[in-house]
Amino acid sequence: MEKSAEDLGKSFDRVPDLYDTHRPGYPEELIQEIIRFSGIQEHGNILEIGCGTGQATKPFAERGYTMTCLDPGPNTAEKARQKFRHFPDITVVTDTFESWAPACGPYDLIIAATSFHWVAPGIRFAKCARLLRPGGTLALLYNSHVAKDSGFFLEAQAIYDRLTPGLRAKKASPSKSPPTEEGMELFDKPVLKFYDWEKQFSAEDYVSHLATFSDHISLPEAQREELFREIRALINGKYNGRVGKRYRSELVLYTKRSQDPGHDLKPRK
Repeated sequence: MEKSAEDLGKSFDRVPDLYDTHRPGYPEELIQEIIRFSGIQEHGNILEIGCGTGQATKPFAERGYTMTCLDPGPNTAEKARQKFRHFPDITVVTDTFESWAPACGPYDLIIAATSFHWVAPGIRFAKCARLLRPGGTLALLYNSHVAKDSGFFLEAQAIYDRLTPGLRAKKASPSKSPPTEEGMELFDKPVLKFYDWEKQFSAEDYVSHLATFSDHISLPEAQREELFREIRALINGKYNGRVGKRYRSELVLYTKRSQDPGHDLKPRK
């Protein structure tokens, strides 16, 4: 039976340690561009939607910003809470963005790293606008796999086709810049930036990386383990035990319009 988006989203909470170790972060240039574009000041106030175990949280935490980080998974949220336990200005809250009621604000910056597509359309932009100060920034981050369908990924796809029909060896990006929807009129036209980079994996690290994706987590255990054995054997047997994965990070920056007579941190009735 096909998994719902909600079930797939919850699957990350089953593997918090793998997720923390094997999910890539984001290039430093991208982080610097968010800070430059937003103009956020020292000790500025940041809200993070869907922090996971804190890959995108870390570079902002290390710069001393005050952060409220939301994640609906109790295990992933606890992993992030422990990671940032020595950062007194970082608060991790176990909740969805849709149901969370803010205790403070407004925020200078809201970030969502490969998580905005999990938030309900029709709510996400409107609620972000209510939570941001006029002129504040909403920053959406995404990682796309951009390797050509050749070499390792072509051979890996043959394994997928045989063992897990319909599953892709080459992971595409989740939805990138969202189409027009309710609430977007509260923001200026978005600014898009792209960053290309590569990460090297050992065979074991690569299958552990695959084990953090919702569509792989949701496979029956025996099927998943057989897939991983063959992928591991392909990397070790033909690619000298290492494979490179090329990424394109996309940054979508929205500025909240300063003229917003409806700005209100209280939930709308």
